[in-house]
Amino acid sequence: MNGPTNALSISLSNFFITESKLTLTKTTYSTQFQLLNMSTPKIQLSAEEMILVNDTKWILTKHIIIKKVYEFFGNLLPLFQQELESFQYLFPENLRHQGGKISRGENYQLLPYVILDYPALFWKDNIFAIRTMFWWGHFFSITLQLSGTHKRKFISEKTGVKEWLERNNYFVCMSEGEWSHHFETDNYMASSDISNDQFNNILRKSFFKISKNISLTEWHNADTFLIDSFRELLQFLEFNFRADKKDLSPGSPTAGSGL
Repeated sequence: MNGPTNALSISLSNFFITESKLTLTKTTYSTQFQLLNMSTPKIQLSAEEMILVNDTKWILTKHIIIKKVYEFFGNLLPLFQQELESFQYLFPENLRHQGGKISRGENYQLLPYVILDYPALFWKDNIFAIRTMFWWGHFFSITLQLSGTHKRKFISEKTGVKEWLERNNYFVCMSEGEWSHHFETDNYMASSDISNDQFNNILRKSFFKISKNISLTEWHNADTFLIDSFRELLQFLEFNFRADKKDLSPGSPTAGSGL
């Protein structure tokens, strides 16, 4: 069939085909949307989470606390520097005149932290650091970490080292994780709980790390605790440095025996 009638017939045919396609497309999208709703569970908040997500005060308070820790460490730094003055001879030039470094993070085991490193030198296998740490929900800690030439200078199998650590209530790193800071038993053990054989094995490791901490509930005592502990660590280094020349067994009248 030719002419206008045929053209109208073709046009109507195309219309019904197009409408059919549109209907099919709508049905397909509707089916896919239903399947998506069926296969994707809604992410819901618990009652406690709902309260927190609508409360700006707690997150702003967290920022205020971190700022106060920064200020606290900033106030500690000149006191540490003053303590170091009496022990200058122990350290090389690049350690004696450091300014210290305060840094922060949000994710040590998913929790915020602030760190003061002073004095500190970080090389791959040659580390000297006294590290003061605030860890949210846990503690303030202070740590001596040595490896490479610094470990050889200050740590060896000498009489009196373990006894000094026990008297001053230090924990000793047992693990191979040089950058782990938690005090679980797979990382730190109280020096008084370590056998002599265990301690000798620790001394043979590539790094040596001791630490102690104070609970955040003792915030009002943290400054005294950290300053006293910093001084103790300097005395520990002096003890071992001098012991390099003369063994300091307990009871010896020579310098350092009372540490």
